[in-house]
Amino acid sequence: MTRRNPKLEGTPIFDCIPQKGSCPIGCSQCFFNRPGAYYIPLGQLPVVPTPEEVGDGIVRMNCGNDSNNQRDLVIATAQQYRNFFFNTSVPALDFPGPVVLTANQQEESPAWCPIWADQVPLNVMFIRLRVSGTNLEHIDAAVRHWTTGGLPVVLTFMAYYDRKPTVSVEVQNDIGGPDECYEWRVRHINSYYCPTKLFMRYVMSRYRDNRLVSMCGSIESSYCRACRNCETHYLQAMKRLRDE
Repeated sequence: MTRRNPKLEGTPIFDCIPQKGSCPIGCSQCFFNRPGAYYIPLGQLPVVPTPEEVGDGIVRMNCGNDSNNQRDLVIATAQQYRNFFFNTSVPALDFPGPVVLTANQQEESPAWCPIWADQVPLNVMFIRLRVSGTNLEHIDAAVRHWTTGGLPVVLTFMAYYDRKPTVSVEVQNDIGGPDECYEWRVRHINSYYCPTKLFMRYVMSRYRDNRLVSMCGSIESSYCRACRNCETHYLQAMKRLRDE
């Protein structure tokens, strides 16, 4: 039986990574490329569960690596499952199924915000934005853009393993400096500078009146069962695609 990502315990989601080796995209603080950080050593990839193992579950293509890397291989592998969606940080979104786009792979730069009618297909499940202590101006702008267009946004809080993170003057004035916003602790199986509950509550309070904004996991837990965003938005995307 294929070893399952422990973060997915209690959900119908299964990971599938058909590529070998590390991801070439180069996102900052990538947990997948960090030596020893992924739940399976990269030398043991690919990870491809059988259709029998998955059953009626939902296959998440590329929680690590990127579905636009060796794209044909990724799409061909996905076709064996009943339910699947793709993950990418590259705005090439014409996949044969729902897709999650990380719109700011370089989180300290403005997020990708396209012209709607020309560039955003119906299969986009939600937009994922990576949140840091110094990019909230960019996050605010991206949230306005994407949710005005009707797409859900899921915020993922950055964790840092190679440096102590900084925070902006705005955040320092509102809640304090780096020690108030990040703490060194184990997240799942590895140690990082992780966002504090205070910082996460502060960020989420900025969007309390926007029902299209949520976060990956919850204030209390980073496990997938704490939010069920992928499951919920996958089902909504499939309904939208069927109705079209």
